[in-house]
Amino acid sequence: MTRFSIHNQTALKELLAENKIPAFRYGQIENAIYKNFIKDFDEIQTIPKDLRELLKENCFYQSLEVEHQATSKNDQTTKFLFRTEDNLLIEAVLMRHLSGRNTLCISCQAGCPMACTFCATWKLGLQKNLPLHEIVEQVMYAADLVNSEWSRLRNIVFMGMWEPMLNYDVMKQAIHMFTDQKKFDLSNRRVTVSTCWIVPWINKFTDDFPQTSLAISLHAPNDEIRKSIMPVDHTYNLETLMTSLDRYTDKTNKRIFYEYIMINGVNDHLKLADELWQLLQWRLAHVNFIPYNAWEGTASDWYTTTPRFIIEKFQKILEKYWVISTIRATMWDDINAACWQLARKKKDEQNEIPEKSQD
Repeated sequence: MTRFSIHNQTALKELLAENKIPAFRYGQIENAIYKNFIKDFDEIQTIPKDLRELLKENCFYQSLEVEHQATSKNDQTTKFLFRTEDNLLIEAVLMRHLSGRNTLCISCQAGCPMACTFCATWKLGLQKNLPLHEIVEQVMYAADLVNSEWSRLRNIVFMGMWEPMLNYDVMKQAIHMFTDQKKFDLSNRRVTVSTCWIVPWINKFTDDFPQTSLAISLHAPNDEIRKSIMPVDHTYNLETLMTSLDRYTDKTNKRIFYEYIMINGVNDHLKLADELWQLLQWRLAHVNFIPYNAWEGTASDWYTTTPRFIIEKFQKILEKYWVISTIRATMWDDINAACWQLARKKKDEQNEIPEKSQD
């Protein structure tokens, strides 16, 4: 008999119905798992013993194994490296902001097919789309940790190993679970989906989730530079993207977050700031400047980080034309919390272990 995840609501309700168990029992199980963070079926004392035995026989709670967990020196950031049942590594990052807001960055794929030259994850390629339970388990693990700290998870962002739009149906199910009042009870506005701009799926996302926040990996204000660092631009150019995003803002009246990684000598020329404000000036936009994290895992070893004073000059040009922007704080350098860094580090460590001799 194949067991299924306790987070598979459809399968669980069918199991209860098949065994003639009253429907209200599902609510008790749901409350125990998502509100009280009970991980051992024997500890769900609100349901009878025979039901607890039925759950143990047919369901599992956690399939992901915590391969590694690291917290930054300032205690603001914790990175989780999970190993899946099929022996793949995925990551999630918990960020504790000084305001008291806790944000979890989650993965929806193992690896990524987008091949952006500034990202380390591209070297994996796409290993698989994560099933629903592996996405939800990342959140459960972090939410349980935050709960033990007498706090709660406030925001979820699909910004880990991705592209979420290429795992759309599962991402959709996950968002519904995150915003379900009887489960994680997050506002739709506290869930953010970040994408490389797969235009057809952005249009579908606009229709399906008008209240959910959207972030776009922009990284350059023109197609020439974008094509050199992001292959997706060859398929969906800037004009096509902006038409799609205008449709999103017209329907939702929500500001879009534009991510702009600052790479020295590549996309940080000040003339590009003029192009950027002209692109975004009359749009609902918030630019998030991300200092490039230089390390050996990216596609181009010669990429370096733009000096801080250049980023600030870039930002001031946008401010002059009323384009809102922020510079992302680097909260996690000491724990290798940039995309796929920890997974790469663990992989390298394993490769250094000599094979056992065959006596």
